[in-house]
Amino acid sequence: MGYTPEEAALLRRYVSNLDRNIYTISNLPEEVVAVVFAKVSRSPHSFRDNLLALIQDRELALAEGGAPAAGAGFDLEKARRFHERVVIGYGHSSVAELAVAHVGIERVSRLASARLELSNPFLSFIEYSQRYQRPARGAYYTPPELEAYPDLLERYRRLMDLTFDAYEELLRGLVAYLRRALPRGEQESEKAWSVRVEKTAFEDARYALTLAVHTNLGMTGNGRAIRDSLARLLSDPYPEVRAMAAAIREEVSAVLPVLLRHAEPNPYRMETRAGVAALLREVAPPAPAGAGSAAADPGASGLPLDLSGPVAERIRPPEARLVEWTGQEARQAAGRPGTVGQPAGPASPVPDMPPSEGGAGAGAIPPDEVPALVRVAEGLALEYGAPGLEEGVRRLPPEQLVRLFREAVERLGPHDHPLEALHRVHYGAAFTVSEACWHQLLRHCRKVEFAPAEPGTAYGWVVPPNVAAAGLTPVLERAVAAAEELYLRLVDRLPLAAPYVVTNAHRRRALARFDLWELYHLVNLRGSSEAQWEIRQAILDLNRQVAAVHPHLAPWPRRP
Repeated sequence: MGYTPEEAALLRRYVSNLDRNIYTISNLPEEVVAVVFAKVSRSPHSFRDNLLALIQDRELALAEGGAPAAGAGFDLEKARRFHERVVIGYGHSSVAELAVAHVGIERVSRLASARLELSNPFLSFIEYSQRYQRPARGAYYTPPELEAYPDLLERYRRLMDLTFDAYEELLRGLVAYLRRALPRGEQESEKAWSVRVEKTAFEDARYALTLAVHTNLGMTGNGRAIRDSLARLLSDPYPEVRAMAAAIREEVSAVLPVLLRHAEPNPYRMETRAGVAALLREVAPPAPAGAGSAAADPGASGLPLDLSGPVAERIRPPEARLVEWTGQEARQAAGRPGTVGQPAGPASPVPDMPPSEGGAGAGAIPPDEVPALVRVAEGLALEYGAPGLEEGVRRLPPEQLVRLFREAVERLGPHDHPLEALHRVHYGAAFTVSEACWHQLLRHCRKVEFAPAEPGTAYGWVVPPNVAAAGLTPVLERAVAAAEELYLRLVDRLPLAAPYVVTNAHRRRALARFDLWELYHLVNLRGSSEAQWEIRQAILDLNRQVAAVHPHLAPWPRRP
């Protein structure tokens, strides 16, 4: 469409060019952009033409000079009719994905931040990091139900002071220890070395803090993701989470007033949660604390630990167990030894180089790896081969399947993503890691499906190696013991207050499902020397188990 000089001058305020097929749109309210884009499904005109029509039809109120008028904005009644027709009438919810909101969320607990980050995989977050910053004393959330129990409220406040005292003592002790234990690099300045020492101390001292401690987040999401997230969070059992969701809805509604129409509590989620919990209590009573065979550590087998003994007896390492994988049935059919997540024989090493430079020989291909190699080959054949070639790759001998996979991954650099065919191989894992590590997992694993347990004390607690080496374990132990004592007082009387006293050192159990593409991402990002020690250990341990069943598929770290 040709534009008059006046139309062209007006459009240039909002689009980056008038004569190319690709252009950006800016300087408009988000809901205007959503309508401009949404009209393409019902209109043959270009986005520029639709925008011009909105302006000429006075659906967009403009101030002097063509900018949106302050306070006037978009005609929300017309927008509401449009969205009801398209979103409700046609079931076209993707319209809600076209408008974006950026939200600052401050002074919420670590417990609430984790539930927010789990609420929708299409939201993007950046969070205050306890690895790099020192929290402020007294900056924590207090569950309102404690107000009715003055004795418990006082104990809660004392615990928050005690754990922060432990944090400060750990911080001082760790800095002193690390100044002796961490050598300064030849090319490292005094300032850079001091920052490295302090960062490492922050990283390990935070294990003494509780989930009540405040954090801040920045969140970006489209209208649909925010709406679906809010429906879940408004149905959450924790009052803090519901209040946070209501505040997010109020603020985002000022930017996306129409697209949050269905951001309401979900009766299905609330009623079903209560019904499932009641039925589980009836048909599947929990295993007694300390249950499990003498040969197996209950904490490692997914069973709770005995909480009646000394706190020091419940120290456990972080764990990641492979529990399912593509081709698992072939291993079982072949009668190979080894139980799920515990391959027989010595632990396989983490691959440390691309397949073309070494690694497992093509002749050593376990039966459970062949189906996974076939799945990758099928994906490669569909995307890069001739029509019908995927049938042919299914008949390839295993050695040729390995050769094809190596061709697909051997050129990967530290900042490359693998080919999409790797999405076709799937894994399941059981993580039992500290709350500190759990938050790390959440932050950069958006393509992992998690099913986490509630925070608690049943699975023991983790001592960072630097804390142990510095002789500071008793300091952390005092904080953990005090937290567990109050947790046990709260859990029966005020079950929604108890999780706030869980420390970052306490282990949480979470089941996870992911694919080979994501495993390459995790090993590359979390297997590097810059990664937090616990998540690095968990991810590399998991990758060793993958290498035991899929030796040719397992990734190698691509960053130093």
